[in-house]
Amino acid sequence: MPYFPTIELTPQVSLLLARGALRLNPGQWVRGPKGHGRYLRTDPRTGTTYVSWLRAGDDWETASQRFSRACRKGFIGRYRGGYEAEKARREMARLIADADHASGAPLRDERQPTLF
Repeated sequence: MPYFPTIELTPQVSLLLARGALRLNPGQWVRGPKGHGRYLRTDPRTGTTYVSWLRAGDDWETASQRFSRACRKGFIGRYRGGYEAEKARREMARLIADADHASGAPLRDERQPTLF
């Protein structure tokens, strides 16, 4: 992996990220008001920058696991391909729920087992 310098997240840099004038790679180290962290992404609609921040007392393994978990949950980097499948699954669940509401079927609480 090539070396990328740590980027200071100043208000100007955050504005450039929000406007799309500056792009950072996921995993690139940044420094901001909360300390050091690894860049995840910037939401183009809201301009919010998401970072996996290091916490006090974190060792390398814990910080790495937190960053990996954030990448999986946010479909970032190599997990980006899973977003289309998740989007289709959510759409199918919404269509099934709409069909159940339209047919007048009684609502089931999925957390409770069905007793026969």
